[in-house]
Amino acid sequence: MSRRNRFLVKFFAILIVLVSVLLEMDVLNISFLDPYKYWMSVLGFGMLLIVSK
Repeated sequence: MSRRNRFLVKFFAILIVLVSVLLEMDVLNISFLDPYKYWMSVLGFGMLLIVSK
């Protein structure tokens, strides 16, 4: 995996976890994502584990 691809995957993983945390703190109000907060966190951390060396 190239350096650019690693950066993009890390960026999207952090973005997914950030949205999940903001949903939990009721800063964002996106009702259709509300049931998936837990799985968004799992997906984000899993993506970070995959691209870590």
